[in-house]
Amino acid sequence: MYGIYIDRSSSLPVTRQLCNQLRERIESGQLAAGTKLLPTRVLAKDWGIARNVVIEVYEQLTAEGYLDCRVGSGTYVADGIIPSAAETVHPVPAKMNPSIISPEPPDRTLIDFATGIPDLARFPGKIWAKYLKEAAESSPHEYNYGDVKGCLSLRLALRDYLFRSKGISCSADQLIIVSGASEGFLLLAKALSAQFDSIYLEDPTIDIARDIFRMMNYSLVPVQVDSNGMQVDAIRTFLPGHLLLLTPSHQFPSGSLMPIQRRHQAIRMAEEADAYVIEDDYDSEFRLKGIPVPPLQILSPSRVIYVGTFSKTLSPSLRIGFLIAPPKLLDAITLAKDRLNLHTPAVIQTALAAFIRDGQLERHIHTMKKLYKKRRNLLTERLVQAFGDQISITGDEAGMHLQVLFHTQKHADLPWNDTSAYGFRVERSEDYRIGDGSSESGIVLGYGNLASDQITEGVSRMHRFVSAFGESM
Repeated sequence: MYGIYIDRSSSLPVTRQLCNQLRERIESGQLAAGTKLLPTRVLAKDWGIARNVVIEVYEQLTAEGYLDCRVGSGTYVADGIIPSAAETVHPVPAKMNPSIISPEPPDRTLIDFATGIPDLARFPGKIWAKYLKEAAESSPHEYNYGDVKGCLSLRLALRDYLFRSKGISCSADQLIIVSGASEGFLLLAKALSAQFDSIYLEDPTIDIARDIFRMMNYSLVPVQVDSNGMQVDAIRTFLPGHLLLLTPSHQFPSGSLMPIQRRHQAIRMAEEADAYVIEDDYDSEFRLKGIPVPPLQILSPSRVIYVGTFSKTLSPSLRIGFLIAPPKLLDAITLAKDRLNLHTPAVIQTALAAFIRDGQLERHIHTMKKLYKKRRNLLTERLVQAFGDQISITGDEAGMHLQVLFHTQKHADLPWNDTSAYGFRVERSEDYRIGDGSSESGIVLGYGNLASDQITEGVSRMHRFVSAFGESM
């Protein structure tokens, strides 16, 4: 991308390599003023590196004046840089380690163990089209902006569904419809910024919420995660002006479940500090072992802001999520949503309301839960067959991903962000870290959108990858 090549045999850090090459392309005029650069997430995947590295490069070049970061718009090449007449120096291809070049797999289709993606082929398209058609033909009012909090029909259907499925008791007035959990986090960061400017985050954690609060100028306070979720004890004193974000039912990427003792402790600390806990109920519908875990919100409806989404249960493309706001915060959040003009399409809301009322959502979740359990079992079996006692598998009790921890540093240090030559892609646990604290090294494997044959072949490719490096070490 942009003709930039990472020399992995170089002693020069990757961050410096990228900074040098981007500067060169800007100074030579190859990247002209006003050029919009690709998002950090896209470049991280294309270059096979951690997204944090790309963010660091963008921040460094912004500080130097080469780039202009515009919140909500993107990153652009800054104005006022006069292109030099110097001859462009083209990057020298890296010297490849022979062990990295694997035999061509029989099927060259990349097998991506991406996290957070449900089985897109199993989306009930025909049934959904029926509800969407009915909603589109129902009333001309559906084509207006509507209530900024969301269609009443959807909020009522959600209220009843949440009570049936999770035991949450709330009013339809407390429910605020948003365009996905990401918009929910953004809305909360904006609405609460007058009272709060810092947030305690699990470390490691999913990058979306982390990046949103950072962009909204919150100070991030990372708190280590163990097999029981966030180590709440590490927060010696819950400081004023701090929020707390938790994923207690299925932490990402560790998959850990927070026990009731830590849940009570987190709520008690928030109450004493007159603060709030934001609960990201990440894919808890798919509990694969035991019974569903009650949300944190049930323990303290006045202190917990619940964030839910249909991206995992149905499809990311719907862009529908919701907040359950404590009554005390309802006006502030609604006002911020209105001023930002954040309306969610009414036709989709109306269709989803009928879809939920008729029991279609619960039928779909029930079907997918059984399917994901089979895939989880297959993936764990194949991993054990391939790697035996060299690994531990964690976080497989719920959701659509699990974590693989390596018992030897040799395997943990392999270039897991550069596996496309072997025909597969995975995510590293450490790519989701915020601070510099130590943690177990591993990879995160999503299986929601992979068929059984892809899972089997994907693990086989992983084994070839590890074996090739093992032979050369």
